[in-house]
Amino acid sequence: MVLSRTRLLYVGVVLASGIAIGLLMLQRPAWQQAAVPPAAWPFAVSLILDLIIGQLSAQGKAEPLTMGDRFVAVIGAGLIVTAMVALG
Repeated sequence: MVLSRTRLLYVGVVLASGIAIGLLMLQRPAWQQAAVPPAAWPFAVSLILDLIIGQLSAQGKAEPLTMGDRFVAVIGAGLIVTAMVALG
């Protein structure tokens, strides 16, 4: 299966957000006690990107995302955040 540029960009940006959130948690450890755990924050990034890509795909300008794309991106980013917090 060949991934389109849009799908690769989505997965890459969500995984990069996991790294950014992990780095933020290392700088501000008090935020780890937030009501929503930092490992779940990539869901918000994914939601925003998914809405944008959904609109583009409705206009025929992008290929729609699959559930596999979403799964790999969000779970991967959550694992990155968890690993960075645990090892930091």
